[in-house]
Amino acid sequence: MRGAIARLILAGIFILAPLSTLAEGAMRVLECSFDQLCDSRANCKPASGAVVFNMEPLKLDDNGAGSYEVSYADNKLEMEAMSFAGPFFWNTEGEMHTLLANSESRFLWHRLNLSSKPEANMQFLHCTFTQ
Repeated sequence: MRGAIARLILAGIFILAPLSTLAEGAMRVLECSFDQLCDSRANCKPASGAVVFNMEPLKLDDNGAGSYEVSYADNKLEMEAMSFAGPFFWNTEGEMHTLLANSESRFLWHRLNLSSKPEANMQFLHCTFTQ
């Protein structure tokens, strides 16, 4: 039991260590490649392509929760976070987005289309952080 708790604590520190510099107001760049795309019925297929998230802290508390400006592709939007490690939430025209860390390099990008017939997809990403 102690070994499992120690591994969880070390994993948390490993995930959060690169995120701690956000408290200083530094722009954060998350460069990701697409691994897999899944629809709302859990039908998944390999995916190709990439996305770069530029995350600029706007107003954060000591735990990294607060607001950021996220820009990627042709989007520049306000994003909310629960902590330095996320999860991160933002909206585009007609879609709600959530970016969730699975590990220090794996993320899940969930998008929910808010049309008259809501539909979601999930993109599994492999990412690296730079500043």
